[in-house]
Amino acid sequence: MQKILLLSKAFDYANVITIDVGSGYARSMGWSYDDLTQINSHQDKINIIDNRITESECCFLEEYIVSHPDVFFLLKVIDPFKEWCQNHWYYRFLFRVKDRRNVYFLSTYLPAELVQELNEATGGEKMVCIPYAFNDTHAVDPRLSNRTHQIIFSGNQDRYVYPYRYQFSQSVRRNVFLWNKVHFLKHPGYPDIHQKLLHSFIGEKYVEYLAQFKFMFISPSRCGLEFLKYSECAYARCVPVGKLPLSFDSPLKDLFLELDFDNLARSLKRVFSMPLAELEDLADKYYFHLSRERNPALLNAQLDHFLEGVVQ
Repeated sequence: MQKILLLSKAFDYANVITIDVGSGYARSMGWSYDDLTQINSHQDKINIIDNRITESECCFLEEYIVSHPDVFFLLKVIDPFKEWCQNHWYYRFLFRVKDRRNVYFLSTYLPAELVQELNEATGGEKMVCIPYAFNDTHAVDPRLSNRTHQIIFSGNQDRYVYPYRYQFSQSVRRNVFLWNKVHFLKHPGYPDIHQKLLHSFIGEKYVEYLAQFKFMFISPSRCGLEFLKYSECAYARCVPVGKLPLSFDSPLKDLFLELDFDNLARSLKRVFSMPLAELEDLADKYYFHLSRERNPALLNAQLDHFLEGVVQ
């Protein structure tokens, strides 16, 4: 089925710090894209709506959905956190149009919190979950022998949204014997919401930075979400260390070094004592299996299977 991602005309996508937003997301999935003002040119396609559209664009789109009941819409959903999303115009828009027969939802994560409420409010039949696609465009040396024998740690440390990141960073900072085991990269900030960009290690440069280290700490949010970092770890050919997301099945589970957060020192001692050959085998297999399980062709086939059941 021909799909197109319709982007906000007003939002400045150049300010985002990740590659999974806007046209980058469309390219990773192999879709075409256009801006929302060109919607009339795409009435015969599956119209996937980007979640960055503005409040006024939500109003425009709601009227369009109502007046064009034969045009199929798939509204993209990402964050489920109530304290961030419940009063946001985009989520209010989603709940207003949820019962329209031409409206369905595409979530990049397994439903949780507010997104789960949306899923339940539509009988669990209008939402499809398609994780981020794996597209390795990076030139990274997979060998670990010349890398720093440390864990690279980065990311927002909100203690309520990212409890594992917070607990890990606090435990390391309190234990002098772990100080030389973990390298902290400060979060760059969110320029798209008018925060100052604190450093330039984003996108391609972020993956290059990760590739200096043998290990990368990754954890989900409190909801167990599979963030893009799980793929970025593989792009950098690092050994994944931390906490599994809920969406991983075997063998990915078996290729992840999950830490004991109640005894991090002992857990990290085990990680750092592993032979180099074993670490390289883990990193290689993690890369292979994630690239296979998150292949864009496979993900599009899963999406098509869902669409075949709902598109009239």
